[in-house]
Amino acid sequence: MSDGNRISRRNFLAFGTGVLGSTLALACGGGARQAAESATAAKDTVACCGANPYAGLRVGVQSYCFRNFKEHAKLREFIHTLGLGSIELWPGGHLPVDTPKEQLVQVVSDYKNAGISIDACGVVDFENDEASARKIFEYAKVLGVLGISASPTHDALPLMVKLTGEYGIPIAIHNHGPGDKLYGTVELIREHLAPLPPSVGLCVDTGHFQRVGTDPLAVIGEFADRVHGLHLKDMVLTGEKNDKGEPLYEDAIIGKGALDLPALVRKLKDIGFDGYCSLEYESDPDNPIPAMQECLASLREACKGVA
Repeated sequence: MSDGNRISRRNFLAFGTGVLGSTLALACGGGARQAAESATAAKDTVACCGANPYAGLRVGVQSYCFRNFKEHAKLREFIHTLGLGSIELWPGGHLPVDTPKEQLVQVVSDYKNAGISIDACGVVDFENDEASARKIFEYAKVLGVLGISASPTHDALPLMVKLTGEYGIPIAIHNHGPGDKLYGTVELIREHLAPLPPSVGLCVDTGHFQRVGTDPLAVIGEFADRVHGLHLKDMVLTGEKNDKGEPLYEDAIIGKGALDLPALVRKLKDIGFDGYCSLEYESDPDNPIPAMQECLASLREACKGVA
């Protein structure tokens, strides 16, 4: 990647947040003063939500963890129970992309009034279709996200470059493990992202990198300037195989499996990571909170002493 393609992630995200805050205010029917106030509030949220006890990281939850619960009121209750202030919304189950704008604005308002920010949305697929892609970016703009967790086809990557620049919202490409023929391995990521600006970056799923035998910390270090998001999970072998003969994995409490959680926190701090960090514990979908509370306790312990 040439130096000419490098941009400051902090400046990129600050620009995006300011635009999104203003846009949301205008969408709600406010004028210039309200737009300015919303932009300031959005920046303040970015500054404050990463406070202790998570070493300044913006820790939230991927709503897929709550896939068996469809009501947003219940999701907000869960977030409060976990003591967090942000969420990554899963469009496939909790807030479809084709939701009318006025309903999106109401959802954002409901979360904001509950003290919860919508830090990201995804994972969404992108085809090389500008009209369809714009709908997703418009959706993300109304939500006011820091990034879009995504899986664009390879031929859609030039379109991603165009739209991330236009909207000020980064694309965070999500790796999905052994079956992911687009971005499942570091080699695929290198091949397809190297020519692109950092606005088309990564949502590093730690568990799925474990499943392909790759150290997620090494990925974060190699692609430090384009890590926009993190799906935080720790996966361990079950000792069983699926019908294709592939080994099966299951969730562990983060830091209790193979993931070196203190080292991960230090790595994120070392690279100046300021994106969204979504806990994604996928087991126990009918009763996810107890294990997620254990995960967060483990993360807080790992964050102790990390500035």
